[in-house]
Amino acid sequence: MKFTLAATFAIAAAIPAMAQEAARPNILLVLLDDAGFMDFGAYGGDAATPNIDALAEQGAMFSRFYMSPQCGPSRAMLMTGRDNHEVGLGSIPETLSPDMRQYPGYSMRWEDGLPTIASRLNEEGYQTFISGKWGIGDIGQNLPHRFGFDRSFVIDATGGSNYDHTPYVPLYNTTNWYEDGKPTTLPEGFYSSEGIVDRMINYLDEADPQKPFFSFLSFQAIHIPIQVAPEYRDRYAGRFDEGWEAMRKQRLERAVDLGLVPESTELAPLPASSRDWENLSPADQSYWARSMQVNAGMLEAADHHLGRLLAHLEAQGQLDNTLVIVTSDNGPESSGIGNASGAEGVFQRWWMRQTGWNQDFETLGERNTMTFIGEEWASVSAAPFALFKFTATEGGLRVPLVIAGPDLPQTGILDGRAHVTDLVPTMLDIAGLDPVAPDIRGRSLLPMLSGARAAVYGDDEAVGFEVSGNAALYRGNWKISRIPTPLGDGKWHMYDLATDPGETTDLASARPELFQDMQNEYLSYADEVGVVPVPADYNPFKQIKKNVVSKMAREHWPGLLVAGLVLLTILFFSFRWVGRRLRP
Repeated sequence: MKFTLAATFAIAAAIPAMAQEAARPNILLVLLDDAGFMDFGAYGGDAATPNIDALAEQGAMFSRFYMSPQCGPSRAMLMTGRDNHEVGLGSIPETLSPDMRQYPGYSMRWEDGLPTIASRLNEEGYQTFISGKWGIGDIGQNLPHRFGFDRSFVIDATGGSNYDHTPYVPLYNTTNWYEDGKPTTLPEGFYSSEGIVDRMINYLDEADPQKPFFSFLSFQAIHIPIQVAPEYRDRYAGRFDEGWEAMRKQRLERAVDLGLVPESTELAPLPASSRDWENLSPADQSYWARSMQVNAGMLEAADHHLGRLLAHLEAQGQLDNTLVIVTSDNGPESSGIGNASGAEGVFQRWWMRQTGWNQDFETLGERNTMTFIGEEWASVSAAPFALFKFTATEGGLRVPLVIAGPDLPQTGILDGRAHVTDLVPTMLDIAGLDPVAPDIRGRSLLPMLSGARAAVYGDDEAVGFEVSGNAALYRGNWKISRIPTPLGDGKWHMYDLATDPGETTDLASARPELFQDMQNEYLSYADEVGVVPVPADYNPFKQIKKNVVSKMAREHWPGLLVAGLVLLTILFFSFRWVGRRLRP
């Protein structure tokens, strides 16, 4: 009898716990790569993104959500809720000098046991999956299976071909894919957006339907090389023929009409290095318009495959109990491979031929084509803001954020400031867990999502950012920022984002006390998280080139040595021959 009563009480106690677990929402975190603030259709973009737009209509879309301006640091903060320097990701490996790696904030490696959103949810009974780009720190050193993910299928790189293992920069000889921590190869017929969704669907089909899941779907779209099937590209024929100046103005008008920015917003000038669309030849205009067609088509393809996943969840009866978060890891990419001049251009084109890349107009965006949009179209993608990825401007930091899910009202545009570190506590809060922890820097956005509060940060509360010498600090509507050369002057500036989100009017001299106070706050932040000041002449783009040269020298020093000896021998005998001819 005692055993029977004990069993009865145990079952009775377990029933509420089981019901509570069953009621916990699933969480689907969707990350686009290098999508600008206005790239989603709901934000006024030109690409067709009906699935993302439907989520925005059902829930909330944020007008002031901030990531880091680099992918690895953004992803590190997205996974941990902590500042990137606090978890060893002060930058991406490609922009690090050898000296910087000696500091804890730039180790590029995570110690076992580092808490992530996956490990926290896993400990509470969630099944945890990731499919797509990881790209956090040194390749192969911080793979997701070590940090709370039950299943993982990831490319551990900043980017690569969307069809195979071909690298997109000379720093690497291949792109590394891993499944559950072990190296794997891509199947025949693979395309990134389709393949990572297929793998996520497989993981969910194998999951226990009685337990909630956390799924991190991380697209390669729309990181360079931008690639997509011709039918997606060709849907946008003629869409971008007006050129970047005209379309940038159009996006500003749409942003104002949608209520994303105030009517007082002005466009900052394009970078001095940008080309005038009207001065391009007709052939060049066609080429660059086509590159943007590829970009829009690739984003549409990603949305289509996201739609397949959402439809699958609906068919399983899971979608109504799933929180969906969609955002981008930073602003749009302005760089490219193969368009440099001089010796650098010669080297890039040689490397591309050796690696199998081409930039042919007819097949632009298809397999083996190195396609990118360049700084001019990146300025359109980031409009109405200034500049783009890698910089501490609004164009580099401010990205779209869409959140929809069970019991969340339809709120439309939310104007309260939010940061990447806020997403971990938000997901914990919605999962019914404590969003406050000593090692979590962000705050739950649930009060904004529920309509209880307009903002989670007060006007006197500041949040800082820093990567590769690009630094910013936000307090209320005020922002100070510093952007190193070549895109900035390395000096601090201050803007009132309530009236000037385009960052066209520096108010540092008009409000010197506030300016100094915010600089002091930034210094406190930098000291707290372990920011290492970069040298005055530091240039992240030049550092990447130095790292490429260093890598090539290490790998090819025997050949370079032989070539050098041959050259010296030729010069020696040439001088001797000339000397003999000049003797009387």
